[in-house]
Amino acid sequence: MSQEQLPVAMIGVGGFGGVTLQALVRCPSVRLVGLADKDAALAARAGEELGVPSYSDNRSLLAQTKPQAVFTAVPPAQAHEVIELCADRGIHVWKEMPLGRNIEEAAAFVRRADKAGIKLAIGTQRRFAATYRRAWELRDRVGQIFLGRAHYLFNWGKNLSWRGDKASAGGGALMELGYHPIDLLVWTLGLPDAVYGLTTCGRRVEPLTPEEKHQPIYDTDDTACVILRYTGGTMATVVTTRSSGPVSEEFNLHGRLGSIRANAEQCVLRDADGIVLDNVAEESNPLDVFDRQVEAFAQAVSTDAKYYPCSGRENLLTVATIEAVYLSDRTTQPESPLQRLKSQGFTVEDCLEYRQPIAE
Repeated sequence: MSQEQLPVAMIGVGGFGGVTLQALVRCPSVRLVGLADKDAALAARAGEELGVPSYSDNRSLLAQTKPQAVFTAVPPAQAHEVIELCADRGIHVWKEMPLGRNIEEAAAFVRRADKAGIKLAIGTQRRFAATYRRAWELRDRVGQIFLGRAHYLFNWGKNLSWRGDKASAGGGALMELGYHPIDLLVWTLGLPDAVYGLTTCGRRVEPLTPEEKHQPIYDTDDTACVILRYTGGTMATVVTTRSSGPVSEEFNLHGRLGSIRANAEQCVLRDADGIVLDNVAEESNPLDVFDRQVEAFAQAVSTDAKYYPCSGRENLLTVATIEAVYLSDRTTQPESPLQRLKSQGFTVEDCLEYRQPIAE
């Protein structure tokens, strides 16, 4: 028996929102009923192309199209409005990362979703990539892990827009690019006991060209280096920057029995001597990860599943880790992500409430 399509709407159709929008169109489990963007012209073009109603006002979108779930990719400062509107109407929310600009906002979003009885998922797309998922599945094959290594390097360019404003973005390279490798490490190794981190900000004062003379000075970080410490001597490192190309992203695990190296193209398992034991290539389109996460959330909403991937609660672990890194940068000493969680009344067990238990 075929399952009825889930009516969904999209809020924020520029940038990554446009990619998610196309994933919604391709997903057989959903039916796109409308979209909205603060840029009315952008919304109108997208709506006309897809043959769905378009709006520049989120309230009108929700009231007139009545979706059961909303996918949103708005700048972080605008997320509060979207989550409140959806929570008031009992509409489930998938949100582009980060969960929140800080741990207080992130925890507030989770509590609001729980109070409204809606699902809240965050777009940590790496978990849906075949190669990174394979690394997670193979993690026990390398024995006791003593070292994790991850990096994400990217040249964003000179026009940072809201990304350059801490009040709007919450953070810079660490919050945006670093969110993904830190999420992979937390997903694989758990919440670290302590973190130590350094960040730098270029703080461009003078324009580089006449065309940039009106570009504002920004106060978010360009580069970050992080050390994560775990019980039993396990450690991990994360390096991220938005100021250096070409794009480079990788995730590594080193254990007593071997190692795992994963990126967007492949995942390789080796024994302690470096001999290849398993090699999985990502043969699908890179955009397929967006399709998979849309499908996963749609299925969770349609079936009212208790467990679903990348919940807001689970993302509290990632936000707490990042916030502890920023705190460490200020205090110049190791800081505890768990203390960040406890400050908002959450435990690790609370954060894992909607994560599928691992079968023994």
